[in-house]
Amino acid sequence: MTRPKQVIHLTEEIHPDQFYRTILSPALWGIGWQAVQNKVRAGELPPPFGDPAGWTGRQILEHRADQQKQAAVKLEARRKAEKQPQPAALKKKIKKIKLRTSARGVASA
Repeated sequence: MTRPKQVIHLTEEIHPDQFYRTILSPALWGIGWQAVQNKVRAGELPPPFGDPAGWTGRQILEHRADQQKQAAVKLEARRKAEKQPQPAALKKKIKKIKLRTSARGVASA
């Protein structure tokens, strides 16, 4: 039997000089345990250090700030990009046809 999933919440905001253990990673990063490990291996999250392993609040805050900057750049690029024209096949009107049953109101046998 698998154990029930526990939801871990942070009780307060992140302080730069505080140490946050890896057990808090779902609450810190907003993703699951395995996803955190995969992103650390891929270099998308800062690697934890120490024994017990974890991150400093400064690392977490810097990573969040970098992510917000990247999101802002992507949003600005998306806004500046030219809108693509709608394909001609989708522009023409399609006449809708109502389907009728052959014996409306009569119970089928």
